[in-house]
Amino acid sequence: MTTILIANQPDQIRNILPWARHIVASRDGQLAVILPQRRKGETRLVSLPAIAEDDESELVTAARIAVRSSLSPSDADAANDNANRNDGSSPDQNAESLTSSDVEAVIAPAEITLSLPVVTDVRLFQLLGEDWSTKLSVHLAELQPSLAIVPAPAFSKEQRQQDDWQTVLLTNLDCETILIRDDAVSFDEQIRVAVFLSDGSDNEASLRCGAQLVSAFDGTATAVYVEPNIGDLASPVGMRRCESLLRDTLSTAELACFTPKVVVASRPSEAIGQLAATDFDLLLLGTADLREMRKFLSNRSVSQATSSIPAVAVVRRGPSFSNRLRNKLDGCIRSFVPQLAREERIGLVSRIQSSSQWDFDFVLLISLATLIACLGLAENSGAVIVGAMLVAPLMTPIAGIGLGVAHANSFLTKVAFRTAMRGFATAILIGVVFGLCVQGAAAMGWLAPLNSSLHATENGPHVGSFFPEQMESRMRPQFYDLLIALASGVAAAYAMGRPNLFSALPGVAIAAALVPPLATSGIAFSHGDLIKGGGALLLFVTNMVTIILGTSLVFRAVGIRSQKEGPSAARWPRYTLLLLLVLSILITVIIEVRN
Repeated sequence: MTTILIANQPDQIRNILPWARHIVASRDGQLAVILPQRRKGETRLVSLPAIAEDDESELVTAARIAVRSSLSPSDADAANDNANRNDGSSPDQNAESLTSSDVEAVIAPAEITLSLPVVTDVRLFQLLGEDWSTKLSVHLAELQPSLAIVPAPAFSKEQRQQDDWQTVLLTNLDCETILIRDDAVSFDEQIRVAVFLSDGSDNEASLRCGAQLVSAFDGTATAVYVEPNIGDLASPVGMRRCESLLRDTLSTAELACFTPKVVVASRPSEAIGQLAATDFDLLLLGTADLREMRKFLSNRSVSQATSSIPAVAVVRRGPSFSNRLRNKLDGCIRSFVPQLAREERIGLVSRIQSSSQWDFDFVLLISLATLIACLGLAENSGAVIVGAMLVAPLMTPIAGIGLGVAHANSFLTKVAFRTAMRGFATAILIGVVFGLCVQGAAAMGWLAPLNSSLHATENGPHVGSFFPEQMESRMRPQFYDLLIALASGVAAAYAMGRPNLFSALPGVAIAAALVPPLATSGIAFSHGDLIKGGGALLLFVTNMVTIILGTSLVFRAVGIRSQKEGPSAARWPRYTLLLLLVLSILITVIIEVRN
């Protein structure tokens, strides 16, 4: 069993390594310490040589000192002897990239042995690359870890943005995880653990972690059940519930490790404040929710309440089968689809955000595109309508909505959505005004009317309102229109992310007809034909929904993912994608019913 400890700051290594050693020793496993650092070039995982090099970074030096300071004298001598034996090896061989076939060979040989009840192998690795934070989970999967120990993000906004790699990692890592606050730690050989229990938590993961620790080090464990204040019965009810949770979760041997305790409180910070914090070395909380993990550790009241406890950690067990399947699928997509580099992602977001603004340029282009489309529809000219599609700027803000959903960028999503809706209203208004003007000119005999009450068909004349063929074709959307729009959204998103494919965007604009349906709808509304106007409007909605869905999925596939959003906003992109999928199904049903 391999446990990985990931830290990108020297303080994290010094403070968390002692806990990592004890947790790994309690599980009789091996420890791999991963040191991520930003370097130019492709992201790669390399094994650090046993002998320290002159040009090593501060992080690597701190890791070596922290590991060696944890050794007993005999273990240190053994490590030095082993390092001296490896001194003749080629530096290039030591620094080569780690592949999945080399993992077992790299982990198995013990270079440094900790003085723990259960011998634990420790190896140091560097994850080097310009974009290591987004590819961290992919490279760590090569080690096949059973547990990942990750330092909790700092509390300040500046540090939280720098440490946002924790969220990316924990979202994609396919194993049990422990998010631990990296305060300075000091504890005796006998570890004292407090495990917080509640009905809404994942108690099994934290209880088993606590039981393993105290069993390995002959420590003490307290199961603290937080019971709301329901009156004088709160304590006995909470005790019965606490004992029931322990019996249902643990084996007989594990159950003997815990002493149940009830704290009557309404909030975790209030419950923690009632504990004698100096009586514990580690406070554990279990949850299956990443948001709850970060929320608990970043809560200032909780931080103040636990200030005298050396370590506070949140345990999350490995993902369910469905999440594992989703992560495998996500990994396959990443390996198959070329990923955008960091600079390409920055350029893409900046380009789309600036082009999605409601400004004079956008207003002028949407107005001219709609007018050209109206003229093309009136003349029944496909070539003119194609020209309107090329001028129309609506594709960019609609793609911006998809990018905002993929990136969990609420600001971009709102800006792009407002621009798209204003462009929609502008196009409809121009279509209505154009239709009214044509009707007025037709009444004065200057122009032919756009609609006719008599139309020749194969079965003879047909009486009813009839518009030019180019308009009629857009008033009865088909299921194929939905597929065309979805494919157009996929093509647009992929082409937007790669400058060498910009030449494909005009073709995408032609395929994804956005302005002509709006112009058609406005003209039909001006003639009082709400049914046909609604049909053309349905075509636009079909195109817009499926383009957003297609672009958001493709942007995620090429590497655009949530990195800067806080935990409170982590779920809305998923809900938005689900809503888009439901709307696509609903539109399909409506189209089939209409036809």
